[in-house]
Amino acid sequence: MGTTGQYAVRWAATLLVVVTWISAALFGAYIVAFFGGAALRGDPEQWNASLPALFDRAGPVGTVAIGAHFVAGGVLLLLGPIQLIGRLRAAWPALHRWLGRVYVVAAAVTGAGGLGFIATRGTIGGIVMDVGFGLYGLLVVGAAVLAWQRAWSGRIAAHRAWAIRLFALVIGSWLYRMEYGLWFLTMGKAGHVSDFHGPFDAVMAFAFYLPNLLVAELFIRARRRPAHAALAIGAVVALIAASLFIVLATWVFVTRFWGPGFVSGVTGTPL
Repeated sequence: MGTTGQYAVRWAATLLVVVTWISAALFGAYIVAFFGGAALRGDPEQWNASLPALFDRAGPVGTVAIGAHFVAGGVLLLLGPIQLIGRLRAAWPALHRWLGRVYVVAAAVTGAGGLGFIATRGTIGGIVMDVGFGLYGLLVVGAAVLAWQRAWSGRIAAHRAWAIRLFALVIGSWLYRMEYGLWFLTMGKAGHVSDFHGPFDAVMAFAFYLPNLLVAELFIRARRRPAHAALAIGAVVALIAASLFIVLATWVFVTRFWGPGFVSGVTGTPL
């Protein structure tokens, strides 16, 4: 199972990276067009049409913090898949190192921006969402610091493991929206209320990033123990399932949300 298992895990991981990159690029275009377009037109109140209570003229610190969170998060989504491609790391190690520095800084800004928003304004979902999102921000910053520290000390295997964990966390903010969208389409709004205090909202305050870490950890352990058939099979199944989920969710979001949001941001017409 060793060689075959390694090949299968690499193939499944490559598939996930590819579909993630495509979806992240589409989401990034939506973020830039919708949020950036609204800001450039002097109409940042339009942000609240996408997510409630993001913009508040009475709270400029929180607005700047969440704006930095969005910009840096877009950088992370686009650079993350590049950093995970082994052939690119081998062919251009200097580029990998410099992009890695940008990635770590962007991760720190993303985490700090989210934490700053929570500290100054709080989340719409109250204490449960504050804790869930606050923990998420701390984990992003912590994983970024540990990935950088391991690389600096020459512990490359440990560095790659923390880079994978960081990427799994980074895509959480993007998956949060997609998971909500698919839940609404399949289950209506069961468990959700407009102020995000429902039971489904409470679960989602943690579920948008903790399962990602579990998949990442399974992948990391399968790479370390390639001869272990159960680990390899579990990793392949989890990676393929994640890829299929992302393909389905991306199609739904492009046609129903991101596409219209992109057009709205470019043209200035309301959603």
